Amino acid sequence: MLSAAPIHITVWTAVRLLTLPLPRRVYRALDDSLYSTYQRYVLFFMRCYTGAEIYTYGDTDDAADHKENAVFICNHQSTMDWVVANMVALQHNSLGHVRYVIKDGLKYFPLYGFYFKQHDCIFVRRGNFSKESMETQVKRIAKRKEPVWMIIFPEGTRFNPMNKESIKMSRTLAEKKGVVPMEHVLPPKMGAMHVCLEQLRGHATVIYDVTIAFSKTTTGSGQRTESPGMPEFLMQASPEIHLNVEKIKITDVPTDGDQLQAWLDQQFQKKDRLLSHFYSLDKDKAGKFPGKKNHLQITLAQTVPAAIFYNGCLCLMLTTPATRSLYWKISLFGTVLGCVWMSFRSQA
Repeated sequence: MLSAAPIHITVWTAVRLLTLPLPRRVYRALDDSLYSTYQRYVLFFMRCYTGAEIYTYGDTDDAADHKENAVFICNHQSTMDWVVANMVALQHNSLGHVRYVIKDGLKYFPLYGFYFKQHDCIFVRRGNFSKESMETQVKRIAKRKEPVWMIIFPEGTRFNPMNKESIKMSRTLAEKKGVVPMEHVLPPKMGAMHVCLEQLRGHATVIYDVTIAFSKTTTGSGQRTESPGMPEFLMQASPEIHLNVEKIKITDVPTDGDQLQAWLDQQFQKKDRLLSHFYSLDKDKAGKFPGKKNHLQITLAQTVPAAIFYNGCLCLMLTTPATRSLYWKISLFGTVLGCVWMSFRSQA
């Protein structure tokens, strides 16, 4: 998938240049379409190639072919979590509208860091969150009335059951806040959520609160192990992915800081209970969430055209010495220029 980065950035550059004299909505529509195509390429590998099975529970009845602006929050435990967000967005016909709130260090990821910024993803510094900077960026999206699915990981970092020090710190923090310590998630931070609710209220209509669990991630004694990441999935050591979806009207969520933090704490306590059910030693509970289980379908028709496009372009670029040289130059100089640009322009 990383090999497609020079292809993607070349196509995006052409789109950007051709749409400069046109209204911004033309560029945004084409960029969203390009982003959707690339993420379908990712899903081709992560679902169709690996054979991973995805199951959903909860509020899934109205998912198909329904476009809406939304804020998406979920627990964070694996590099697969952002792919899972794409899976849910695809079912809502909103894959191209996905924007991530992601950690600042990823802005220097070769080629993609630069592109994610152009796609209106928002980089935030862990431990040094700038509300003013994020407000400017989110307000810009709302003002332009651009379609959006804003993806937020409120924990701020991945939960790893093997990191005992991090878990101990989270429990100490929970006790200081007067809330029940959680076993399967970290305490959520409200900063990014607060900004999105303030600035997107009236533009976004719903919040999708998704709880993610991976099968085969416990020992025989019930001890949790580290969740599989993208490398494990690509090696086809793919467990099932289980998603509990809760759809919440954005008007039902408070925007006052203290009230929002209390609401977010309650949502993550609910996640913790769901995950305790999933990882239970009770055979009647283990490996599933409560309620009806639905099979989430991602078809070859949804992903193969994207795979053909990117793989076909890659083959063409590697055909001759001249095109191979161009491919490596785009990779090298694009990375350097992107990192330099992001050093000065990554903040709003």
